[in-house]
Amino acid sequence: MSKNKDKSKKPKKIRPEVLKGFRDYPPSDEIARQKMVAVFRSVFESFGFSPLQTPSLEKIETLKGADYGADNLATIFSFVGPEKVDMALRFELTASLARYVAGNGELTLPFRRYQIGPVWRVDKPGPGRFREFTQFDIDSVGTESMLADAEIMAAISKSFDKLGIENYKIKYSNRKILNGLAKMIGIPDDKAPDVFRVIDKLDKQGIEAVKLELGPGRTDKSGDKIPGLGLDENHITHIVNFLSLEVDPEKNALQFISSVVARKMSDDPDRSASFELFSALNSSEDGREELKSGYDELIEINNYLKNLGVPDEKAQIDLTIVRGLGYYTGPVFETILTDLPDYGSVFAGGRYDGLVERFTGKKIPAVGASAGVDRLLAALIKMGKIKADPTVSQVLVTVMDKEQTSEYISILNEIRDAGIKAEIFLGQTKSFTKQMKYADRVGIPVAVILGSDEIENKTVTIKNLIAGGEQAKDVADREEWLKAENIQVTISRSEMITNLKTLLSKIENL
Repeated sequence: MSKNKDKSKKPKKIRPEVLKGFRDYPPSDEIARQKMVAVFRSVFESFGFSPLQTPSLEKIETLKGADYGADNLATIFSFVGPEKVDMALRFELTASLARYVAGNGELTLPFRRYQIGPVWRVDKPGPGRFREFTQFDIDSVGTESMLADAEIMAAISKSFDKLGIENYKIKYSNRKILNGLAKMIGIPDDKAPDVFRVIDKLDKQGIEAVKLELGPGRTDKSGDKIPGLGLDENHITHIVNFLSLEVDPEKNALQFISSVVARKMSDDPDRSASFELFSALNSSEDGREELKSGYDELIEINNYLKNLGVPDEKAQIDLTIVRGLGYYTGPVFETILTDLPDYGSVFAGGRYDGLVERFTGKKIPAVGASAGVDRLLAALIKMGKIKADPTVSQVLVTVMDKEQTSEYISILNEIRDAGIKAEIFLGQTKSFTKQMKYADRVGIPVAVILGSDEIENKTVTIKNLIAGGEQAKDVADREEWLKAENIQVTISRSEMITNLKTLLSKIENL
């Protein structure tokens, strides 16, 4: 009786669902993503950057040993693995790069690499926010030259140009300037990273929100309380006065810094906010050398960008650029799409001269940048710069007669050998209409048709399914389909490849 009961017991059904905060990438998304990545890969390799891959799992100290900020460290997926090793999924790619360089002492420096791979963060899932996503990084390790920083920005610019993006801007600054300013106005060293984190919200939250967060705190749009840093009014006034120089189109923050470096105010010495700030800065020597170094580096990068052919309107100095990670030590930069400002920064980075030192004990300078692939891809699709094609197949070889399968395969091989992506219809039906519906559903743009007439006359019929899509919806049989005008041509086998390449080129450019 128990045996019968066991036989009748049905296996438990498994719900086909992904984990919260994760997602599948259907062919249309993945094909588009690979197209975008191919552009970046091509440009980066033209600049001499080589590919690198590192493990998804790292020892926990590899990821937690740097100044990533409490917000980032709180998002790490960590656990105890085999051999009772504390480990974690990487939440970005830079720490793995630093570990790789430190662990390969024979590596020739400077080391120039790019890398693409998934990263994981325990973020709160929401629209467009996932716990697994893909990053694309580009870095130069082992050089102090500001040309390395400029080259990465130039590579980003060239990539965006190749993607057909006309309206973008790379905004860059230098953490040394902000470090120097903080010291000159008397902000304690332990408070400075938090001040920079708040300043980094200027673009998204506005200057009034920044002012409140520097002081008593504020309530955001959702009603959540955001604690303030509790700076005194004098410090807040100086910081806000400096930020106002950058956000006011009639003023020039870089020129102001130049005045501080030269100890000579270029404006009339009235009682303006900028003059009050100038006076406060000039009364202090603490931080002056760091500020001057940051200023000099910015001017150097600006000159290199001109030499590299990056137009002024594509790369501009903006002293409010901070970047949230604490390990940045010098120049920092962000790329925004001016047509889609709500997408925020889509390719950003900076100089991190102390990250490798954690492993080696000696300073190894480095600079790099990272793109959130999924967010950038969504922006490109929205702008129409990349097509979300549902399949890679360009050609469907139809099957009308099973006895002619060897002939169909011969045609298929010829098409593939010419470098065209093709598939043969593998369904059970001989119905021409159903085969065309299949091609339409999966998005194959061209069909190669071999009926008895074509086989007898050593010809093929090539069908443009994009042009014929509307007609196909109402076609009852193959004969009616073949009468449609401007969507098909019957040619000799010897002309097939040339015709296919020409047709596919036209379709690609639609």
